[in-house]
Amino acid sequence: MNRHTTGRMGRRSFLKAAGCAAGTLALGHRALARRLLLVATGETSRISQVEWVVYETGLQDLGGEPQRRSAVRVTTTSGVQGWSDFESWTAPDSQTARLIKDILLGQDPASHDNIWRQLYQEGISFGTLGAVDVALWDLRGRIENQPVHALLGAKRQKAKSYVSTGFNLGEPSAYVEFASACKAKQVHGVKIQPYVEGGVAVNSLPDTAFPEKDMEAYAAVREAVGPAFACMAGGPAAYTFDQALRVGRLLDNLAYAWYQSPMPENDEWIDRYAALAGELRTPVCAPEAKAGSYESRLAWIEKRACDISCIDVHHGGFTACVQLASACESKGVPLELHNIGPDAYPHLQLIGATDETLIKHVEMLSLVQETSTLPGRVTPETTFDEQGYVAIPQTPGMGIELDWKYIFTHRVS
Repeated sequence: MNRHTTGRMGRRSFLKAAGCAAGTLALGHRALARRLLLVATGETSRISQVEWVVYETGLQDLGGEPQRRSAVRVTTTSGVQGWSDFESWTAPDSQTARLIKDILLGQDPASHDNIWRQLYQEGISFGTLGAVDVALWDLRGRIENQPVHALLGAKRQKAKSYVSTGFNLGEPSAYVEFASACKAKQVHGVKIQPYVEGGVAVNSLPDTAFPEKDMEAYAAVREAVGPAFACMAGGPAAYTFDQALRVGRLLDNLAYAWYQSPMPENDEWIDRYAALAGELRTPVCAPEAKAGSYESRLAWIEKRACDISCIDVHHGGFTACVQLASACESKGVPLELHNIGPDAYPHLQLIGATDETLIKHVEMLSLVQETSTLPGRVTPETTFDEQGYVAIPQTPGMGIELDWKYIFTHRVS
């Protein structure tokens, strides 16, 4: 079983290495690094303004609808600003926006752990909490004139990439072609997203998956790329236990690196995940899309329902990711950060503050290497280099600059 072969990390927690002091968050876990409180407090460093701007990008989503985004900007009395740019569904309603402003205004941005806890305890939705939290971390990096990963203790300046296929890519030959292109471009692995009913890939009912077709694709890819190239199985979150076990045993034989979210990810399935992980050599990575923040993932770790944990900033922001990373490190459990496209910049900051024993790869959603800049941004989207590595941003804050003129010109609300 993988959990018995996964080595404990030989260094102190990256939070402790950054000067972390013990404390508590909403459910009693370690607080954020007190080193981050080195910012001068007092009258010159208080939050004076919080803004949300929902704007049109001029692009369309997969359903052909106009794509909107929501920018958050936090300003201090000394004039320093921090921001984030998330999908528009994270924008708060007017009542929630007032509540957040009431909590933030007048606060010292260095009291970030307390602010996060206050927002958490008010029941702010995790997507909205995540957008505000990332803006506050960006603000603190800009106040200290450092990238966020340096605040936690920089460990690396680049990370190995892997690329995920789309769901329902086509016949096994289409998956083989994609995986072979990944190998040719020197990326360090490929995640095969399987066949699902109607393109629904998350928490669908266990009669919408196609395990036999999935196994054909998994086997064909391994044969094509050889035994040394890292292959991951991105499960449909829709198998029955018996289907998941049958597919997992094939993955054992194919030496896949991990097996992600094969069954539905609600708490009714946690014992079946624990049973599955106990039967397989291939590490089980879960939960990917389960509701809740880092504490819901801790429960899966404690129940041995996963060998690799998974989170993204939509589940409570950068703070939640840091908390889960700290817990995973202390328990010797690796962590995967689910790529969420343009919202994934904070993930690179966390990766920059860890090493490969905790987070091995950064997930990419495309093999395109040409840089592009989204409307509303100045900073190009990340891509991988000729050796398959993604650079960790080295500019202050989260590493993303926004085009505020464009954002306000195309403001919706």
